[in-house]
Amino acid sequence: MKKLTILLLICFAAISANAQLANTSWKAKVTIDDTVTVVFDFGKDVLRVYRFANNVPLENMSYTATDSTFTIKKIDGQSDCDNDVVGKYKYRIKGNTLSIKIISDPCDDRSHVIENTNWSKLIYPPEIKVDVSILKQYTGTYAMDAQHQLTIAVENGRLVADSQTNLQAKTPMYALSATRFSLRMGDITFDFIKGADGKISKFVAYQAGKNYDWKKTK
Repeated sequence: MKKLTILLLICFAAISANAQLANTSWKAKVTIDDTVTVVFDFGKDVLRVYRFANNVPLENMSYTATDSTFTIKKIDGQSDCDNDVVGKYKYRIKGNTLSIKIISDPCDDRSHVIENTNWSKLIYPPEIKVDVSILKQYTGTYAMDAQHQLTIAVENGRLVADSQTNLQAKTPMYALSATRFSLRMGDITFDFIKGADGKISKFVAYQAGKNYDWKKTK
């Protein structure tokens, strides 16, 4: 019985330690080939790294954590790190800031990107429920120009977007209001606009302080 109690305490401590990072996302500007904003997305035991602007994957790593350190090991991705090379880092969470400092990491291609970095917690506005009858008004094909087209459909009570040039297949669109949606990809949001006939004629995409008109073509 005593051994079982000790084992349970060890398991609980491990779960509690990982819980600080598990299911959290953080963004920071780092230098890879150039300066780029990336996201650290901590799952249960996998750390996904991707570009903030367009969700393009950069690296997947397995990780374990204590209350002040974590170790990472490459699963797949762009770095030159071997899959059996373990990096160990010290971290601190204060409010919505994650600070990371290197303890040891034989892979220079990874360590020079991560060491002595500060990350901001990535928090998207909550999604609201919009009636499917309203969502169906937004379905169709939209174009910004001849090279940029996007198709919007309804699947499982949510809008999804498809584009051969801009998005991955069936990218979810998260409702912020009955007319405004977010891709949870960078800071991109959409406003659907009605024409004089009361039907949806376009959407306006907002990104990095700029706005782009996408006209409904069919």
